[in-house]
This record gives sequence, C-alpha cells and structure tokens, in this order.
Amino acid sequence: MRQPGQSRERRRSELLFPLTHWNWKVAMLTALLRGAACVLALRHMEVRARDHFGMVEAAYVLLTCGFFSALQQQSLKIGREALAWLSCVIVIPLISLGCDAGLHFWLDGRQTRQLGPAALAFTILSATLHWHMIRNGALIVGEESHSLATDLKRIPRLTALYFAAPALWTWKTLSAAMRRDEAFAAVAD
Repeated sequence: MRQPGQSRERRRSELLFPLTHWNWKVAMLTALLRGAACVLALRHMEVRARDHFGMVEAAYVLLTCGFFSALQQQSLKIGREALAWLSCVIVIPLISLGCDAGLHFWLDGRQTRQLGPAALAFTILSATLHWHMIRNGALIVGEESHSLATDLKRIPRLTALYFAAPALWTWKTLSAAMRRDEAFAAVAD
C-alpha cells in the first residue's frame, strides 16, 4: 500500500527531473555541433554579427539544451509508445525551437527569418535521432546512464542503424510479403 508521503515525493521527483537529470552530455555535444554549424552557415556575415549570433547560440544551448534533453529522457517513462514519441520528437523540440527562435528574433530582429524551415526540418530530424539514441540507452544521465566515453563509442553504430532502419524495414516488409505470397501459391496448388 502506498503511503501519502510517497506519492507526494514521487510527484516532486518527477517535477524536478529536468533539473536533477540535466543532460550535460547532450548540452555539450549540441553546443559543439551548433557552434560549428553557425560558423559555417554564417561565414558570409561580418565577423561581429557572426560572433554575436554564435554567442547567443552557445549560451542558449548550454543553458537550456540539458533541460530539454532531460524532458525528452523523462518522456521514455510515458506508458504509451505513441505519446512518448510525440512528446520526445515533436512537442519538446518544438517548444525548444520556439524559445530559441523567439530569443534570436528579439536579439537579432528580421535577420533570423531565413532559419525557419531549415531549423524546423533539422530539429525534427535530430529529435528522431535523439529518440533513437536514448531509447537504446545512449546519451542519458542518471541511474541507467553510461560514461560519456561509452556513449561516444556507441554513437556511430546507433547512427548507422538509425539511417539504415528505413531500408531494413522495407526489406523485412517485402520479404514477409513474398513469403506470404509463396505460401498462398503453395496452398492454391
């Protein structure tokens, strides 16, 4: 039998999860990747503007990415797979992107409007990859986590599996259909 204090403690633990499980691994890796992407994407801009954009990007990522990634990790606890996926891949990343875009628009004005569609596509793609990683135990923090070195060793294999998944799914589906057709043909003979 659950005692009243346990339920309150569990709710408190769930509310504090993004703070107690702030994902430093994802924050660090994302800051490095987004910083490099900013330098490449904005190489045509004047140095001062590029530096300003890069500083805002790095600060935002380091302050918030670990928090949003913890929320994504927490979504693994949602009982229904579809709701967990929706939360991790769509809702949380779009809230993060909205906050990011709002901050850039406030600081940089109309200069950020060209980021819209590309940022949205990249956000969803990277969120599906992140879902794949955390579902397979990589890039998580807390009780079930591994060292950063272990995670970094697993990332190439998990990335290859992620990009190979559509081809593997197609192969399995076609193979199953062919076996089913062969079975029907054998029964008809």
